[in-house]
Amino acid sequence: MRDYQIQSSYRNLDKLKNCYLYACSKDVEVTKPGNVNIDYPHSDTTAYDFLRSAHDSCDSLFKKDLSLGERIYYSIADSRKNTNVNTNLGIIILIAPIVHSLLNSTKNSFRSALKDVIKSSKISDTNLLCKTINLVNPGGLGEREEMNTRSLPKVTLKTIMDKSASYDRLSYQYSTGYSDILDFVVPRILEHKKNIENTDFLLSLVFLEILCEIPDTHISRKFDEKIAKKTSNEARDLIKIINTERSRKRAISRICQLDYEYKNKGINPGTTADLLLSSVMIERLLRSEN
Repeated sequence: MRDYQIQSSYRNLDKLKNCYLYACSKDVEVTKPGNVNIDYPHSDTTAYDFLRSAHDSCDSLFKKDLSLGERIYYSIADSRKNTNVNTNLGIIILIAPIVHSLLNSTKNSFRSALKDVIKSSKISDTNLLCKTINLVNPGGLGEREEMNTRSLPKVTLKTIMDKSASYDRLSYQYSTGYSDILDFVVPRILEHKKNIENTDFLLSLVFLEILCEIPDTHISRKFDEKIAKKTSNEARDLIKIINTERSRKRAISRICQLDYEYKNKGINPGTTADLLLSSVMIERLLRSEN
């Protein structure tokens, strides 16, 4: 089990904001098959929409005197003022506890701090999370018979996330202390940095590695689990080819080809992208100086 000690500099608001905006920029600069990037938008969403949402969310996301639920709700409400499509619900759901824990928890490790703020959240935080999901109204999210977000269930945030962890990987992070991010994704970024200088290429590879190991729950909701597993298998096959060919030029070409195929099919591994963005923010914080 990996863990990372929190340095005093991580709690600096300007540094936190810079790391967040850096991660949001990388989110649209890196080719992540099926996801929006600068060169290849979706039919209804462009890279500009994502960047505008990132900047619009900052005031509320980094405000000190908000509860976790308020941090999520107002960040999304601010984002929606200039962008009518869902660009960052998953991003904010993952990033808000990171920011909140660094601003409010006295724990010295990322994992302990995250568990601390999630465990101590109140029913009012759940209420605001559900209102946020209902505001954005993403297809398939919040529609389960049990814990339907429109019924505003009167349970703690930890309880609702534990209930949904089996079918939603963002909830799984809340339920397990961000285990995917801290135990798998951040370590993969750090390991690749030893041998790969090009950050964008490195993050494209990590994206494939996440998709390979963790079937995307956004795809599961939009299509079904069979398509999600097929997408993971395709990522696994592509990684094997890239490792065999050992050519960055060919690897980039193959990644772009998969991106083209996924966009044509409407396949968007959005949860995978959210996990990567959150990990990039944490990794950026880890290498910041005191």
